[in-house]
Amino acid sequence: MSKVILLIKREWRLFKQAALPNVGILLYGSVLTLSLVLYNIFVNGSFSFADGSYFPYLKILFEMVLSLFLVGYFIYLIVVREKQPIRQFGYLIKSVFTRRYYILSGVFLLYAIAFFMSAFSTAKVSVYTVGEFAWDSAFAEMDRVLFFGKDAWRFFDWLYQYPAFMMILNLFYNVWLFAVLGVFAFFCFQLPSRVRSTYLYSWLACWVALGVVCATLFSSAGPAFFSRVHPGLAVEPYQDLMERLRSIDAYLIASDYPFPLWALSMQDWLYNLHVEQGVKAGAGISAMPSMHVSMAVLMALGLTHVQKWIGIIFWFYAFIIYIGSFLLAWHYAVDGIVSFILTLLVWYIVGLFVKDPKRVSPYQ
Repeated sequence: MSKVILLIKREWRLFKQAALPNVGILLYGSVLTLSLVLYNIFVNGSFSFADGSYFPYLKILFEMVLSLFLVGYFIYLIVVREKQPIRQFGYLIKSVFTRRYYILSGVFLLYAIAFFMSAFSTAKVSVYTVGEFAWDSAFAEMDRVLFFGKDAWRFFDWLYQYPAFMMILNLFYNVWLFAVLGVFAFFCFQLPSRVRSTYLYSWLACWVALGVVCATLFSSAGPAFFSRVHPGLAVEPYQDLMERLRSIDAYLIASDYPFPLWALSMQDWLYNLHVEQGVKAGAGISAMPSMHVSMAVLMALGLTHVQKWIGIIFWFYAFIIYIGSFLLAWHYAVDGIVSFILTLLVWYIVGLFVKDPKRVSPYQ
């Protein structure tokens, strides 16, 4: 019995040691979550976490990542013609068991973030209450200045001639959430390092600083919602864009392509929630700044410090997300530019305060 007690104490001590670097991140996330709660109470007089939890997404994500990692590693051993693939795979399982404290700590951190994201969704819905989409016309005009008198989407008008390209662009845009949560999970399970801490702190900071503070100060709906939230306009500036997207969507469906333009149905869903003042995970209309671009840039920044070639892939993905943000009528082009600059600024500022942990990651 005494041996069992000693074993439990040893496991608990090692787990606490592994979890120690996450304490600061959890406290920081808790403070930001509380700030989101207070924001909603100040704006609406009450608060409730968004319906529709992020936990199911995280469960699916964890299962997918674990399965793909194990299967992918075994395939890799076969491809490189490893003489003893079973033994090498066994070494991997052993290393996972050795790092079980860090993995368990990472799982706890990953699932704890669901509360933060639910609080963010509630806060995002409240952005309209303060700003009332006052900046749409200004950002639309900024786009025309940047693109020589044209709307950004008209500058790339020729791309709409390729429905398959638009379908793939929409697909990349829609898998964004899983990419964001996947890369966040990747850093959760890494050994303590300066890059890991910088990424996780920046990730939390961007959601609040860009997704709530800046979104409130520069409240805007975006091209897809322009005529809906600003009724009575003599000329609807993005009517041609929406008709173009609906035409492509109809063509994709009629031609039996694998996917339609999900952006259109998602935009309708978000607007209906906006009208009903529904608070659900992922709800809320806000164009400036683009969190899609912000998170894509942050993923590229973090993964560049892990492996440069992976970073290059994610910088390309960030560019695709930026193009898709205005071609699919979600954002003005200026939204993504501002997001890029602000995300770099957050990464730099956070990096000034993050110190090297005692246990250094091999990526450093």
